[in-house]
Amino acid sequence: MQGLRERGRKESSALKGSRDLMRNRRSRPSPRPRSRRAVTRKKESTVAGRRPRAATGSAHQKMHEASWSREEALSFLESPDRATTQNPARLWRRVGLRPGETVVDVGAGSGFFSFPALSIVGPRGAVYAVDVSPELVELVRERAVRVGAKNLSAVLSTATRIPLEDGVADLAILANVLHGVPASTVDEAIRLLRPGGRLVNVDWKKLPTPTGPPVRHRLSESEAAAAFESRGLTRRDSFELGPDHYVLVFERPAPARRPRRLVSAE
Repeated sequence: MQGLRERGRKESSALKGSRDLMRNRRSRPSPRPRSRRAVTRKKESTVAGRRPRAATGSAHQKMHEASWSREEALSFLESPDRATTQNPARLWRRVGLRPGETVVDVGAGSGFFSFPALSIVGPRGAVYAVDVSPELVELVRERAVRVGAKNLSAVLSTATRIPLEDGVADLAILANVLHGVPASTVDEAIRLLRPGGRLVNVDWKKLPTPTGPPVRHRLSESEAAAAFESRGLTRRDSFELGPDHYVLVFERPAPARRPRRLVSAE
């Protein structure tokens, strides 16, 4: 009889503990669900392997966001200092841009490199100024209408998709964006190149400069080269563009030709 009473006390204690545990679980606040935006941000990574965090509100941070105003774009992206240190005419001469070619400017901003390219490719060529910012895309469209540039098209894209056909470009350029865009943007730029097409990467040197991103977020020439060469591109040239920037030029190899089958004359 005493054993039965002892067993009953144990079962009652266990039941009470179970009720207390359930009560605590119900009273504990549920974990906040992660937003879809937060999940997406975690999945995105830059070519350098991390998502750089520039100072809030800085001009550099805005270069990778769809948040430019027209005034900010024109004052920063079209500044006289930039025209001197990143001379577009010198760049296009060095990379050998020719009349009649098609250029895709990925991360075109206000069209700083796009409009000078248009003056070289001429009426038989074409320039696509691509950006994720609706404000900047509209700005480029208005500038193109104002100067009568019918063969310059402003294209709104996302970080993972550029709405242009495969192999449309003789030359694609990424200027000051490689360190801050996801790898999918680079893949898209390469997709747009025809076989034998060239990719031009302009970026900040990995050392302190008066403007630009924090040094820890920048890619050295060797790091940038590895990002493109690992995707099958062949390095063709490298040079400095002003005191703060380097330029790397790559080529998308043409597919190897299969040897022609010999036909017997007999």
